[in-house]
Formats: sequence, structure tokens, C-alpha cells
Amino acid sequence: MIYRLYKSNLSIVLIGLPIIIFLLWLGQFNKEVVNVTIENPSTLFGMFKSSLTYVWLDQTVAMVIIVLSALLVNFIINKEEFFGKHTFIPAFSYILVMSLFKEYQSLHPIVISNFFLILALGRLFQIHRSEDARRKIFDSSFFIGISALFYEYYIGFFLLIWITLIVLRPFIWREHVLGFIGLILPILFLFLYQFLTFDSIEEWTTEVVAFFVPREQYVEGFVSASLGKKIVGVGIALVLSLLGASSFLKRQKNSSLRFKRLSNVVLFLGLFVVVITALHVAFRYESPTVFMSSVFAAFLVSFYFFFAKRQKFAAFVFYGITLLVVVNIYYDFVKNIIT
Repeated sequence: MIYRLYKSNLSIVLIGLPIIIFLLWLGQFNKEVVNVTIENPSTLFGMFKSSLTYVWLDQTVAMVIIVLSALLVNFIINKEEFFGKHTFIPAFSYILVMSLFKEYQSLHPIVISNFFLILALGRLFQIHRSEDARRKIFDSSFFIGISALFYEYYIGFFLLIWITLIVLRPFIWREHVLGFIGLILPILFLFLYQFLTFDSIEEWTTEVVAFFVPREQYVEGFVSASLGKKIVGVGIALVLSLLGASSFLKRQKNSSLRFKRLSNVVLFLGLFVVVITALHVAFRYESPTVFMSSVFAAFLVSFYFFFAKRQKFAAFVFYGITLLVVVNIYYDFVKNIIT
């Protein structure tokens, strides 16, 4: 029932998204998330987080941003006609991935950074319809710059804009320059704010350097969860990635030139997610990098559910994955009740 509803083009199902995320977060709602102590947040995120003095308010803001992000990524996918008709599987998939671990059911930097990354993608996809793409390149770069203010690693997604220009556009140097200006503008504003508010040049210099060398933020490592939960989470990601990638590549092979160009942007997005995640591993920076893949997952997974030839099996996968996510979230809660 749920599978058919979200696979359909009935926009009324969007009303259910806040209910779904609330049910997934219910066990942690209004409880202190002790496993996600952020030691060295970015300046902007630290200011925003500290203003949310109540736990329930922190979690409510996080849920609202995630739902808005899900709606936005779904709107972009439907607008660009990736599936030929409207579907709402991407929104459901995004909320599912962002709720995967109860230990991170609170406001963390990636929740906000993903929102601005999605805004940047929306502007990038519009490039192929424009004779003059300077405004769109500036806007998308500006959004990437803002996302990096909350979580510094997202500055790496600027390369996605640069490669998109190469794939979709002839070389126009003004577009590349405006893209760079859009990226550094919010960062320069941050540096100016820090310069005016910090007590010494040494302190300001330290913060500037720290922006380009992200610091360890999370105490408990990749995900503050048991080994079993990690295996379930990674297993879900691998199964959905393989199924989605297979359907995506088949669709790309037999599609129009327009679709191939747009899908290349999605593939490059996935590439940069892998690269940035690998940097986390290589430099041992501890953060919930699994959530960095949620935007890419919303694209990729939807291709399998929408184009699967064996829809009964696809529905079984949909409900099976959803059940595993719920078990992963509520396992400790149920275990404590039973014991």
C-alpha cells in the first residue's frame, strides 16, 4: 500500500512525510542524544546549535529541515523528468536514510549542509536549458559555499559544479570565474565576522586554517552504534546501491542525450560522495559520513523501484528495507522493554 502510494504521482502522499519521520524519531524525541557530542563544530553551526536550548526544539528543527530537503530533492527529480512521470519515492528514500541511526536523530551539520547541496543541484540541472548560465553557476556555487560554512567538507562539492560545466557547457571563462566568486563569498563573510569578533589575530588565524583542515567533531567515530547496527546500516546501503546502480545504468544506456547529460551530473555527485567519504577514512576524521550519501541515494534508489521489471519483488525489497531501518532504530528500545 505505502509502496504503491509513494511510487504513484498522487501528491497527497506528501502529507505523510512528517508523520513518517516523526514515527521514526519518536523513540529519541525529547531525549538527550548523548552519543553525538559535537566537540569542534564550525562557527556558524555552533551558533545555530547553541540557540536551540531545548532538546525537543533541536530535534524538531532537524526533522523540519530533513522533510523540506526531501520535498526539494523530490521536486527537482520530478521537474527534470527523470522518470517520465511524477513519483515520491525519492522523498521517502531521503527521509529513511537520514533517520537510519537513532544516535544521530538530532540536528547535526550534515542535515543543514545537505539542504544547501540540494539547492545547488537544482540550479545545476537548469544549466542545460540556459543560453547564459552565469547566474545559475553563481547561485549553485554560493549554495555550496553556505553548505561548507556548516560542514567544511562540503567545499569539495564545488568540483561537481566545475565538472558539470565541462559536461553540459562549452568553455566560457566568465562562468568559471563567477562560480569561484559564488563559492568564496560566504566564506569571506565568515572570515570577516571572525576577524571582527575574535580577541586576537592568532585566534582568527587558527580558525581560518581550521576551516580548510576540518577538525574531529564526533566522539564515537563513524557511527555511534553497535557493530550489529553498523552492519545492518552498511548492508542496507550496499543492497540499495547495487540495485539502484543497475537500474540507473540501464536507463542511461537507452535514454536521450538530454537524460545522459543530466544523469552524468548524478554520477559525478556519487563519485564525489565516495571521494569525500574516503577522505574521512584516510584522515580519520570522525563523523556520520553515511548521511552525506542520502541525496545521491534519493536519486539512485528511486530508479530501481520505479523501473524494476519484477514489481512484486521490488515491493518486497521496499518493505524489507523499511522494516530493517525500523528495527535498527528501535532495537534497543524493544530490547529494554522485553528484558
